Amino acid sequence: MFEPVRRFFDSSPSLCAALIGLGVAALGACGDSGGAADAANPAEWTAVVDTIGDTIRVHTTGGQVWPADARLESEFSIGVLDGAPEYQFGNLRAIAVGADERIYVLDGHGPVMRMYAPDGTYLQDVGREGEGPGEYKQPDSGLVFLPDGRLALRDPGNGRISLYGADGEYLESWPVAGSMNTSNPMVVTRGGITLTPVIKNLGASVTEWERGMARYHPDGTIDTVDVPDLGHEDAMVSGESENSSSQSSVPFTASLQVAYSPLGYFVAGVSDEYNFKLLRTDAPVVEISMDHEPVPVDPDEAAIRRDQIEKNFRDRFPGWRWNGPPIPDVKPAYEGLMVSEEGRIWVQVAAPSERYMSEPERRAEEDRLERPVNPYRSPVVFDAFEPTGAYLGRVTTPDGFQTYPQPVIRDRTVWAVVTDDLDVARLHRFGVVVATIDSELAGDD
Repeated sequence: MFEPVRRFFDSSPSLCAALIGLGVAALGACGDSGGAADAANPAEWTAVVDTIGDTIRVHTTGGQVWPADARLESEFSIGVLDGAPEYQFGNLRAIAVGADERIYVLDGHGPVMRMYAPDGTYLQDVGREGEGPGEYKQPDSGLVFLPDGRLALRDPGNGRISLYGADGEYLESWPVAGSMNTSNPMVVTRGGITLTPVIKNLGASVTEWERGMARYHPDGTIDTVDVPDLGHEDAMVSGESENSSSQSSVPFTASLQVAYSPLGYFVAGVSDEYNFKLLRTDAPVVEISMDHEPVPVDPDEAAIRRDQIEKNFRDRFPGWRWNGPPIPDVKPAYEGLMVSEEGRIWVQVAAPSERYMSEPERRAEEDRLERPVNPYRSPVVFDAFEPTGAYLGRVTTPDGFQTYPQPVIRDRTVWAVVTDDLDVARLHRFGVVVATIDSELAGDD
């Protein structure tokens, strides 16, 4: 859809050959004598590229491929506060969109899976609650289409993945060993391999769990692949009594972020730096990085977040005291990684927090809930990259945009949930709009 203009500082012929193997076209600096950034064109993407061992490193130094940043513009939405029950959502857990753009949503209230036409018109329910064939007991966030058009639903309550045809009829099921109820999605590769998170040693203590991904191959075989850990350990606080134990991450500390690409590899990084890797097994690893301006943590929000954790632990463990590192002064470089159906990486970057609740509103809400309430929230902002490392640009989202359930990202369309001030959830289909490109396509001057 977008023809990138790419320039590199490194002009090594061997590097150019490697990048061409990655699918990078129009290598502006390959064969040039210097290859400096063009200051007259600030939108032009520039990067330093080098190879160390089996890793190609692509570090963005300036500019971007898109001529302007992008925004999500809603094309329509599904969901109402009052009205027909098939348009009311209670607890949306998963979204899937077929090749024909029919939309399937899993609502945990019921639970119920519903099918909608590409324009958002309700069509029918799929399956029902229960334990029989095609029924679901405790479905979670695993809902995805296979390349052959079948729909797969993960149902930990029945220990299986159920498969349905395009018209919603039940076809068969696959067993899930080490299944757990999780907010992590299932992923299907272009080659038809379906992956779902599992615990390899489910009987062990939670702190000793070994996480993996079960892979269901088109030939019917099943195996497991380890989830990369990159040697990182989260900063935690913990509590323990004779009968129970609990842990919680320290707010705003770096974390391991992992996603799986439909192109068949893990994308992983530790968020203390703006750096992540495409851990390809049949080709060189691609390491993507970019400089970033650290985002300060609001001291008031940090104090509120600490109060929330302390109250929770003291309710469970009387006399508990903070036993982890302090809350940092700056946020991690990014908060999450998602991969589109084409393999583009969407990095949810850190953004300054915004206060959305006045102090009287906060106190009233705390009295109602009888617990500390955080009156701050951060807007959801993404940086988009090609799997080659090319930085496309920034994508802004509307207020209330949710990253759970995980959005479906397909080319220039995004299906995602947005909640309003009344906490009403609506599923939107968004267009990814790059102002300069779209005005040209529309014939505007």
